[in-house]
Amino acid sequence: MRPLVSVIVPVYKVEDVLARCLDSLCRQSLSEIEIILVDDASPDRSGEICEEYAEKNSRFRVIHHPEHRGVAAARNTGLAHAAADYLMFVDSDDWVHEDFCKLPYECAKQNQADLVMFGYQLINKHSLCKLNLKKNFDESGSKTQLEALNLYFTKSKAWLWNKMFKKSLFHTILFPEGYLYEDIGTTYKTFLLADTIWCLDKELYYQCYYHGSITTLRTGKAFKDWYAMSIQQYHDLAAWRYPEDKLESLLQNIALTYCIRRKADWQDSDYVFCFKTLQSASHIPEHFTWKRKILFVLLKYCPTVFDLVCNLWGRRWHCNE
Repeated sequence: MRPLVSVIVPVYKVEDVLARCLDSLCRQSLSEIEIILVDDASPDRSGEICEEYAEKNSRFRVIHHPEHRGVAAARNTGLAHAAADYLMFVDSDDWVHEDFCKLPYECAKQNQADLVMFGYQLINKHSLCKLNLKKNFDESGSKTQLEALNLYFTKSKAWLWNKMFKKSLFHTILFPEGYLYEDIGTTYKTFLLADTIWCLDKELYYQCYYHGSITTLRTGKAFKDWYAMSIQQYHDLAAWRYPEDKLESLLQNIALTYCIRRKADWQDSDYVFCFKTLQSASHIPEHFTWKRKILFVLLKYCPTVFDLVCNLWGRRWHCNE
């Protein structure tokens, strides 16, 4: 029988927490699903654990990469093998609610939705306690592309895992291989292609937040990739005619993050571009946190003090802080 939903799970070096993720998928209340586990040449027992689950549960399918290629490639492999009309994504160090597949699927079918967004909960990896950072939508219902994009930038972020997608949205989309933050360069594109988007005010995903995860990486490559994906997103939204004021706010957020993370370097064309973008801004973006508002003012009017503060506090802020 053809599955109703394909759940794609990239797997790499997660033998200590993988069972928790796979157990939650075993408990799914929607039985007609397939769970595609893409073992990205894990050097630990992750691949073996995937096979053990597949032997016990026919809903699991395991695909092994002969060599490590990264999460984007693993997701692309999952896309190529997905048999269902609807897709969902799960990170192998997280876990999901028992109705993770059922409720979005029912919502998609009832409302003929191409994309369904839902709430999630951040969980501390070490204590497994909630971080009081649940991300729900204020109200369920249909959203225009513009309304959905606004939610995407304020509550949903770029995450793949708190959404269900019609598979047809990915006919012209692949994840950019070789990049971290590949979801930033991908998820928004599905919004531009979706005819009907629906919000579901339910917490169905539990993200395990910890130092060292992709969302907390401070490496040079991580930041370089974040910037490349973010700028591409900005240009694509501009071509789509995203409202000018929201485009300006998006670009200012990208520019300020770049200037926070990078010391003043006038040989760096990206730094010069970001600095000039902020210098020419006419007002402080309303959605900025108090910290970012202070730094915005300092960079605009006292760039020397801005650099001093950044050096003193350390240039370690995450891109979304």
